[in-house]
Amino acid sequence: MNDATRGAGDRKGGWQRLTIAVNRWLWRRSNDFAREHGWEIDRSAGGGRRYRDPRFEQRKKEILESPPQDEPISEPPPRKFSPGDGFPRKHPKIPRAHGPIATAGLLWRWRSEITLAGVITLIAWQGPVAALLLAGAVLAGGAIPAVRRAAGRLVTRHRFQGLCLRTSMRTPEGRLPLIVHTQSIPDGTAMLVWCRSGMSPELFEDYIPEIKVACFVKEVTLHRHPRWAHLLTIELRRA
Repeated sequence: MNDATRGAGDRKGGWQRLTIAVNRWLWRRSNDFAREHGWEIDRSAGGGRRYRDPRFEQRKKEILESPPQDEPISEPPPRKFSPGDGFPRKHPKIPRAHGPIATAGLLWRWRSEITLAGVITLIAWQGPVAALLLAGAVLAGGAIPAVRRAAGRLVTRHRFQGLCLRTSMRTPEGRLPLIVHTQSIPDGTAMLVWCRSGMSPELFEDYIPEIKVACFVKEVTLHRHPRWAHLLTIELRRA
């Protein structure tokens, strides 16, 4: 091993140690809270945490092992969904927001596409050779899994925000929830959503069927942050 290889390995190892230390620092309070209550802590591949109370597993095991009991026959409860009537929500119809703040939010949501369009325009001005090289780079990038995952996260974010515009998943003033971060997970995407004042996690729970259709997924799971009530993680899984 030469000095260059040893130096590259040291830098890589130092970066990994720094990443692990930062991740532990970010989740230290949540982990301490979980340990105090005897919860199990699972770490995902992306550095996130999932907490599970083992008492629920014990209770589930007791229910499955207990002998079946005869229950009185009763009428089935009414379904939440009635064809033609929609879900019995009581969310008011909210008009879309207008003004400079809404325009700034629109530009921010489309920042990636605007930047890409600007780069493509600048390269195309250099001549046909540069345009052909750009087209080849785009085609080559489509074969890279990381690029495809990034494109999938971008499409999911736009589909979710478009659904918020068409429904009442907004503040009374018409402001959209903030998508702080998106991350690829096995078979899907996870979004960290910042609920503005006037919103709640229950609001998103009411629209889970629409979220499935809009984002092309089969399963939608909502996780509340253990400390911050305004933060919500939405996991969208295709299978």
